[in-house]
Amino acid sequence: MTLFYVVGLLALFYLLVVAEFFLPTGGFLGVTAVAMLAAAIGVAFSHSVVLGVGVILFVSLTTPLVLFGMLKVWPHTPIGRRMLNRRPGEVAADPIPRTTRRGTPLADLVGRIGRATTNLLPSGQVELGGEKIDAISIGTAIDRGSHVIVVSVETGRVRVRTAVEEELSYESSDSVPQSPQSLEESLESFDIE
Repeated sequence: MTLFYVVGLLALFYLLVVAEFFLPTGGFLGVTAVAMLAAAIGVAFSHSVVLGVGVILFVSLTTPLVLFGMLKVWPHTPIGRRMLNRRPGEVAADPIPRTTRRGTPLADLVGRIGRATTNLLPSGQVELGGEKIDAISIGTAIDRGSHVIVVSVETGRVRVRTAVEEELSYESSDSVPQSPQSLEESLESFDIE
């Protein structure tokens, strides 16, 4: 009879976990699911230690699978589509590439040299090609008036560092030699097999 109660409480636990994804209860069903799980483990241990440990192992192996499955299904449910502001069958679109005010894609700024128009502590403004752009200093603070080079653009934020003398000699030309972005790229440049 104890096994029947344990199985019933576990079934309620999983039912409430799944229902939490479909019904906007503010976590009430999740808290109730945890209470059902605690009751199932308590009843299992009251019967025997082996059954209690078995229930804990079963739950610890199956719960992540149920949660993973629900996270895959949830965006396609009515409440998931409503919360994610999607229409039926719509998939997440690629983000629109960010540009400067003049329309230059931010990704095209990598490697360009400019001048800091404000102190970058770590954020501030830089001027690149006559256009002022918000930027973030990587590493140390950069003083106003210093030459900077755009190192990367991550999540729409232009990241810069102080330009060294070698890079300043390329300031007039459009092609500044790029430093390898990763160790993998630098190893590929040696053509070692």
